[in-house]
Amino acid sequence: MKKSNFLNLLSVIFLTAIVLGVVFLVNPMRTQIDQLDSDLDLKNFEVDSLTARVAELETLQEELATSGTTEEKLLQEVPVGFNQDELLTDLSDLSDEAGIVLNSVGFSVSEGEENGVVTISASFDGDYEDLIGFLETIEDNTRKLKVKTISVQLSEEGSTPHVSFGLAMEAYYQ
Repeated sequence: MKKSNFLNLLSVIFLTAIVLGVVFLVNPMRTQIDQLDSDLDLKNFEVDSLTARVAELETLQEELATSGTTEEKLLQEVPVGFNQDELLTDLSDLSDEAGIVLNSVGFSVSEGEENGVVTISASFDGDYEDLIGFLETIEDNTRKLKVKTISVQLSEEGSTPHVSFGLAMEAYYQ
């Protein structure tokens, strides 16, 4: 019996050691596991937040690309500086495209409250259809031109009708 008492005592000691091991080793690990779970939840929330922010920034980047195109277009429509040479070249190209002859051009830069506006007086020769075509090319031009007045003089040279017309226009600059 001594041997069985000894085995029983050894079993109780061994069982007590296991219970104490669970209490002192596994329970502290359980608190660490709970802490790591809460840290994981926090990190997942941060990842979701950052993912949403990245999506927002990508949307802004796309809008910026569109805005950059718009800025480029605006600079073509209303360039920086008066740049008389470029304006004269534009008018000459527009008249060539419409099939009319550019006779004369005069520029007048307005001072005062209408800064950034240049008045253009120009005279052309052609026929009526060419006048309409010229006005359409002005409409489609990348640089903004505003026709203020049109004066038309009809005459017949031989058997063909001839049109002389003058335009007062405004061009804009920054």
